[in-house]
Parts: sequence; structure tokens; C-alpha cells
Amino acid sequence: MDFFTKIIWLNFWLVSLAGIGFFSTAITEEKEEETLPLLKLAGINTLALLTGKSSVRALRIILLLLGQLPFLLLSVSLGGITPLQIYATFAALIGYIILISNFALLCSVYARRSGEAIAFVLLALFFYFIVPTLQYRLTVNLQTRGYLSTTDPISKSSKYLFEISQEHSVVEQIKQILTTGYSNSILSSQVISNVSLGILFFIAAWLVFDRCTSHPSFKESGIRKKRSYHRVMNSRPGTNVFVWKEFQFSGGGMRASLLKLFLYPAFITIVVGGGILFDQYTTSSSIQTFTWKDLVSASLILLFISFAVECTIYTSRIFREERIQKMIPLLSILPCSMLRIAYEKVGGILISLIPVSLTIALVLYILPESISYLTTTGLYSLVPLMIIQFCVFLHLLAYYSLVVRWGSLAVALGTFIVVEACATPLLHLFYFMFQNTIGEAGILLPAFYLSLICCFILQILIAGRLHQIAAEE
Repeated sequence: MDFFTKIIWLNFWLVSLAGIGFFSTAITEEKEEETLPLLKLAGINTLALLTGKSSVRALRIILLLLGQLPFLLLSVSLGGITPLQIYATFAALIGYIILISNFALLCSVYARRSGEAIAFVLLALFFYFIVPTLQYRLTVNLQTRGYLSTTDPISKSSKYLFEISQEHSVVEQIKQILTTGYSNSILSSQVISNVSLGILFFIAAWLVFDRCTSHPSFKESGIRKKRSYHRVMNSRPGTNVFVWKEFQFSGGGMRASLLKLFLYPAFITIVVGGGILFDQYTTSSSIQTFTWKDLVSASLILLFISFAVECTIYTSRIFREERIQKMIPLLSILPCSMLRIAYEKVGGILISLIPVSLTIALVLYILPESISYLTTTGLYSLVPLMIIQFCVFLHLLAYYSLVVRWGSLAVALGTFIVVEACATPLLHLFYFMFQNTIGEAGILLPAFYLSLICCFILQILIAGRLHQIAAEE
């Protein structure tokens, strides 16, 4: 049962990553490479184009999933699972694949860039899995505090939305299937609703395809719209051309930095001030209250998350434009090494991270003990390891941005999860070998040094991939 459960949840996360990075670029990759008009000139109708670009991708994932079926049937002999549960779980995942692939197709048809389509899919997954639970818990919290009653229309609507989302959620369906004694039908309401919505999304993408793909080239129109912006806000590059380029085009330039420098402190003020006001007017003593120091600590965690998100976004785009526009061969003939170009682009990213870094420093200056939860919860020794692991992920993301044209973030995240899962038993072996002599450092030090070696190896692979692309193109 434990073996089957781990495999199924791993498949769920991989399907979700495929929806983010693989399905959502079905049409946008043709838009960005400006090959969509050529496909239309070839006489390919809309239905055939959408079927070939999306349904084939979904079929690949489904076949990859079905290829695991003979091996997962072995878990029946291990005990704790029945064939009905295996088939029902596969039916739930297939329904989820049909839903997410066709919704991602609709986003890809509507969006102009792959980044926009990926953002739409991420937002939809957030509303699909997280928002119903959050709004229901918020409603229950407000009921406990006395702001709402159970008979209010808001409370009834919140409960109804939560129950509907739970009934049609693949996560809840998998949890129900994995319970002992499951004997329901394979075709549950979740499977039927997911397949039906997937078909509706495909039809919607078919209907809006011509309208969303008949506009002029977004590159040309974008250049015209932003010409005045570049004249006003952009400075001259000087000697650090690639630092300037990365800061202006990937990081948004001075205007984006000033905006973030205002938004991050405003966000902290809203979180802390709103939390204090919310607790001040509560009428129930059963709800835990938070001091302003607790709220500042929570804001600091959110700032760290924002820092990680910004690093991930900038790293995924560090070589993207050069790869799409086939400019890497031109960069290779410049009178500077590819290594210097790469490090200057990293420097531009670091400049773009100054606003969130200054906000974190401001919070630590105002309340230095806001980070003390790391020491009280025993996570202090894990901080260096978490930082170096995040650096490994960023190196892996930069490498995959040169290997795959679309979905580098999803591929890098999936690879990182699989490698971490495979490396964990080895690290535990080191811990058992050295726990009597050096304690917890027996697992931390090997992981730290192995991560440093991985960063060094990935830098070599990135440099080799850059030279390979320059030679091929």
C-alpha cells in the first residue's frame, strides 16, 4: 500500500508539472517562433492543429501512465491494495490529465507568450486546489469570531463551494480511493466532471482560436508600445552591456525596481497592520491571537518566498530570448568569453533582486528576533543546506533552459524532486555511519559538499551547452 501510494502521488505531481510546462506551450511556441501562419498556409484546419498539438501530448502522458500499470499490479501481491483501487486511481489521473491538458490548451491559445499561459495555468490550479479550502476555513474562522452565522448566505455559499470542489477534486478522489475497503465505481463524479470540463475547454479553444491568433506579431507591436518607455527610463549600458540588458529586459529596469521597492514594504505594512486590527476587534477568546512580532515573522517568511520566486523566474529566462532568437552564435563571436557573458547576466539578475533584499534587511533591522524561529524549531543547522540546495535547483533550471525550448521550470523541478528522492537513502547511510562521531553533521556535511560539486558540474554543463548551441546554429 505504501509503495502504491508514493507512486501515485509522484504521478500526480508530474502530471501537474506537465500541465504547467508541457501542455501550456502547445500553441504559444508556434506564436513565439512565428510559425503559426505557415501552418495555416499549409491548409491545416483548426481542429486538426489543436488535436495534433494538444491531444497527442495528453496521449503521451496517458500512455506513460499506463506503462506503469503492470508494475503497480505487483503491489496487490504485497497486500493492502486491490485491483479495483488501482484501476480507479488510474481513471482519476486520466480524467485529471484530460482536464489540465485541455485547459492549458485554452490558455495557450489565448496567451501571446508561454510565460502568460503558464501563469494562467498556475493561477487556475491555485483556485482549483487551494482557494475553496482557504475560503471555507476563513468563513469558519469568521463564524467562530462572531462576524458570520451558519445561516448567512455567505456561509452557505462557502460551504457549498467547498463541498463541490471536494467532490470533483482529483486529490480528494485519490485520498478516498486509497482508504481501506474502497468499493465504489471506477467512473466517479470526479472522472466524469473532469472529462466533461476537458471537452468543454477543448471546444472553447477551438472557437476562439481564429480570433486569438489573427492579431499582428506581438513582438513588433510590443516594440512600438515600449519605445517611449525605453527612452525615458533606460540608461545607457556602458561597459557592462549584459548586466544592463538583463536588468532592463528580464528584471524590468529601474521602473520595476522602484515599484517593487514600494510594494514590498507596503505588503509588510498591510500584513502586520491588518493582522493587528483583525485581532483587536475579535469577539471570541477561542481563537489564537498574534502579536505584532509574530506577524512580522510571518511577513519575513513571505519575503523569503518572494525572493525564491523572483530568483526562479529570472533564472528560467536568463538564456531564453537568446535561445529563441538564435543569438547565441552571435554572442560567441564577441571579443569576450561565454563565461563572462553568463556571469554578467547573473549580475543583472542580482541587481533586480535588490528591492526584495532591502526589504528583508529592513525587517531584520527592525526586529532581529523575527528570524529566531529557526533556532527554536531546530532548523538553524538546515539553513546552509537549504540555501545550497536552492542554488543547485537554480543551476539545474539554467541548464534546462538551454536544453528544452519550453517548460524548463517544470522539467527542472521534476528532475530535482526525483534526484532528491534517490539521494535521500544515500545521505541516511552517511548519517548512520558517522552519527556516533559527528552527530547530525554526518548527514548535513555530505549533502552540502555534494551540492557544491553538483553546482560546479552544472556550470561546466551550461558552458558546454552554450558552445554546442553556438556550433550547431
